Amino acid sequence: MTTSAKTVKAVKAPAAPAPAAAAAPADTKESLLLRRAADGYAFPALEGVANQFARSLRDLIRALGAPAIQIERSGAEQVSFAEWSAAAAPAIFWRYHAPPLKGPVMLAGSRSLLLQLVDIFYGGRGQLAAEREELTDAEDRFAARLGRDIGLQLAAAWRGKLAIEPELDCVTADPAKLAAVRADDELFVQRFTLRGAPFEGRTIMCAYPVAALRGIAGDELLPEAQGNGADPVWAGALDKALRDVRMPVRSVLARPEISLVKLLALEVGDIIPLNMPRHVPVTVAGRSFALGSIGEANGNAAIMIEHIEKGPDND
Repeated sequence: MTTSAKTVKAVKAPAAPAPAAAAAPADTKESLLLRRAADGYAFPALEGVANQFARSLRDLIRALGAPAIQIERSGAEQVSFAEWSAAAAPAIFWRYHAPPLKGPVMLAGSRSLLLQLVDIFYGGRGQLAAEREELTDAEDRFAARLGRDIGLQLAAAWRGKLAIEPELDCVTADPAKLAAVRADDELFVQRFTLRGAPFEGRTIMCAYPVAALRGIAGDELLPEAQGNGADPVWAGALDKALRDVRMPVRSVLARPEISLVKLLALEVGDIIPLNMPRHVPVTVAGRSFALGSIGEANGNAAIMIEHIEKGPDND
């Protein structure tokens, strides 16, 4: 801004900033979430969301059995839905309904990553078996559970920016089934790459339709910290500490009973017959948690959860 000599000499020169102050409100709401860039739209508020989401993903995958994993976040890019889905394949896609966003949030994770996580979840080391297109029932259930967990992490990442509660409404290996946006619609994509064995180079991508983000350009973002709420740093540290608490999980497969006479007569090599029940109880820290059936997964003995007990408050 240039000022003429007359303006400098004027007695009322201190009033000059008034036009700039008047112009500020016009840009305030838009700059909270997006600004117009030279080649399209930029979304500065999503940088903080992506950083927090990367940390949350890291903690989630570590809790699933990969304690040394790291997450590397790449720069965001804008691509069409067709380009994004083609680049992600073969992948598992998750779609979330997340108001007040004016459109869905979509994630794509490497199918190989999902299969490795399932292997670790059932006691393996994350070894990848031969590639296949169809998932087993157990893998489908795990994909849905993982999607719900990631949705919680996504909501936590947005906390302090915008109050969204992503609700998982579709899990599929076929992007055509997402039925969310047209092939040529633009997406704002954030890429997260896993570093460390056994997931080195596996990726998870989070995609927001640009139209959905533009739709909330005028919405006020939340302040970084509410005066009447908990300290977000303390709350985040507490949440992380609680997620890292290890709970003893036990299951009793059989409870044979024999007479004292037979017990005293037992010798090395004798056999105690067992009657294996159809369902076995699963306890956590001594409390009844679920019922499951005994089976095998990826060469390891496993218990498939078939029913989760409800607490006194149906939690």
